[in-house]
Amino acid sequence: MKKEDGGLSRLIALRDFRTSRGNHPVVHKGDRGGLVSGSHNLSQRGRCWVEEGARVIDRAKVQKDALIMEKATVSGRAVVTDRSWVSGEAQVCDDARVMEGGGVLDHAIVRDGATVRTAAIVGGQAIIEHRALVEDGAMVGDNSKVGGVAVIRGESTILAGDSYIISGVHETGAGDS
Repeated sequence: MKKEDGGLSRLIALRDFRTSRGNHPVVHKGDRGGLVSGSHNLSQRGRCWVEEGARVIDRAKVQKDALIMEKATVSGRAVVTDRSWVSGEAQVCDDARVMEGGGVLDHAIVRDGATVRTAAIVGGQAIIEHRALVEDGAMVGDNSKVGGVAVIRGESTILAGDSYIISGVHETGAGDS
């Protein structure tokens, strides 16, 4: 790591490796990465990486083949792990979790203890907050807002438009028509 302005450090790759996202190139030893608050932000195990332009700050952690790309920010005590990814100008903050192949992109925000997991994707300008859960391949986008004790589940579940859900389970499964 190399200290930059603002007290953040620039990542420098210590070895060659291929990131977990198939459409992204190999990271070579010496490549510049994104900005971090310290060595605690990026695990040295697996193939996790923070691309140049992205930031992982505060006590946030990137682990187990996760990838932070473009201008995305992970902050607070958030954790991105398990082949998950955050891209665009998305934010994962507070005590949020992105895990098990979940993705957060565009201008989406996941915060305040919310979780995106098991190949679920949150994009657009969606906000997932207050311990809400998006899982099992569900997609949430546009200007949707999910909070409270809401659960959005199932690969056929698509939440779009100006939806606002604060409780209940919204899902479609293999047996649904």
